[in-house]
Amino acid sequence: MPSCSPSRGAGSGASTTLRSVGDQRSSSRSRKSLVQNYPSPRSFTTCALKTPSYGGRSREKINPRDLFIFSYKFNTDIPMSETQGASIDEYLQNSPRIVGAVFPDQHKRRKLNDEEWSVQLLPIQFLFLSASPVIVMRFARKSGGKEYPPNVPVHATSLLLMEVTDYKLNGLDSNAIPSHLALTVRGLMYPQREGRKSLKGHVEMTVGFNLPPVLAMVPESIIRGVGETVLRQMAEQMKQDFDSGLAADFKKYRREKLTERRTLP
Repeated sequence: MPSCSPSRGAGSGASTTLRSVGDQRSSSRSRKSLVQNYPSPRSFTTCALKTPSYGGRSREKINPRDLFIFSYKFNTDIPMSETQGASIDEYLQNSPRIVGAVFPDQHKRRKLNDEEWSVQLLPIQFLFLSASPVIVMRFARKSGGKEYPPNVPVHATSLLLMEVTDYKLNGLDSNAIPSHLALTVRGLMYPQREGRKSLKGHVEMTVGFNLPPVLAMVPESIIRGVGETVLRQMAEQMKQDFDSGLAADFKKYRREKLTERRTLP
């Protein structure tokens, strides 16, 4: 097990409230720090956990050996044919449209501020436990090679960074909530114009937790097997949502731009 020491959660109850729509407080990390903290695929570490904002009933420091840590990453390469007036760069500037393409159910997404969205994900099943994850995803745009992560070509004309900044699990009883839970999800997308034009992307996910009382008697091998399967299924679903959702929406975006050009005097 890697040696790492996640911070203790601040809350003491069985629920964590996400920021409301009217809450315009700035995130704890600036846009610049979002770029600096984004790990390249070559340097990814499973201990890059954010400070847990959920759970935290225990006020004692936890031994890293008591944590189960799982990580998964995937790449995307979505073919996109640009036309006059419909560029990938301009498309990436429209964060609400990106969110709507990846998470099409309007009832499960909510804009919090200019950079952040609350999104309810599909329910997850962990042995006999079921929970509905809710995440807050933040977007930051870059261009001209300035402050790009090391794994992004400096000649990429634009870059969209994504990061989960908060999260909670709905539907769990108090004895099923880990006292220490930390989630990290970071991703990026940029246009690739050499050869086949496409939207390239990379997403990395890491989750770490200790066993809640209700799972204390489950063998470690079963916990690890189920944990790896659950995270892989979440990542594969996210990749499918990105690939199919963005590909279909960019085609719609091109048609809209073409219609706009034809209606102009």
